[in-house]
Amino acid sequence: MTVSPLDYRYGREEAKSIWSREGRHERQLDVERALIWAHCQLGRVSPEDYDKVAEIAVPEIVTADRVDEIERETRHDIMALTKAMAEAAGDSGWCIHLGATSNDIVDSAVALQIRDSILLQQITIKKLLATMCDLAERERDTVMLGRTHGQAAVPITFGLKIAVWVDEFRRHLDRLDELTPRVTTGKFLGAVGTGAAQGENAFELQNLIMNNLGLQTPIATTQVVGRDRYIEWVAWMANVATSIEKALQEVRNLQRSEIAEVGEYFDAEKQVGSSTMAHKKNPITAENACGLARIVRSMIIP
Repeated sequence: MTVSPLDYRYGREEAKSIWSREGRHERQLDVERALIWAHCQLGRVSPEDYDKVAEIAVPEIVTADRVDEIERETRHDIMALTKAMAEAAGDSGWCIHLGATSNDIVDSAVALQIRDSILLQQITIKKLLATMCDLAERERDTVMLGRTHGQAAVPITFGLKIAVWVDEFRRHLDRLDELTPRVTTGKFLGAVGTGAAQGENAFELQNLIMNNLGLQTPIATTQVVGRDRYIEWVAWMANVATSIEKALQEVRNLQRSEIAEVGEYFDAEKQVGSSTMAHKKNPITAENACGLARIVRSMIIP
């Protein structure tokens, strides 16, 4: 079911799949499996029981549909997940979710979603930087009118304009590298962050789980991972969205008919700018991105 144009008009399938119902379910299974692996390392769960849990902790066996079916009875998502896993694990199901609280699973799975999203973002920005660097080099001697306050100033080159964008997105990439360890952090210290349910090896168990999942370990936590971590990442995305909007607003202005210094690619054989004005070649990609930038920024302040 779609409830917003964001569901079907925008975004890449790789990113959507990470945050889909199936993407969340798969990562929660990964976290539950890592928990039992860590218990096995500490001698609390037998290798045979772990092997069985690892075998069934895949979405093809413990399906999201089955979890949803159980949740309609339990009215609790993680309890439904553990019941579905125990059901599939048979005699080995006794150890499912051993000593954990719901947010140990939920927040660690979210950290995996963030980590995988950041990998996509890093790849995308690096590709964008490479393209802009090539363009800046190619247009380094292309003279154009420089403008300040929207008025004619003195000449610049188009290459310089692009180089300014390159420098800005390089800073964004640096910021992303810096914040990644902070926002890809899970937790496994139970209902209030004391680790009491895991006993004297609670911190060792948490370290084993986080290392197995490729996540960072918090210094201290409550029932949940500190939400400042999420906010930092969303704020970074809002910052990037603002830079994208700034650059593409420039494209929109410079594509005005009376200026026509730059323009989006337009496939004259297929693309349509207007259903009634055949001459129109609208900067539709830039327009869409500028609109979406406002939505990203709105996520910072409710």
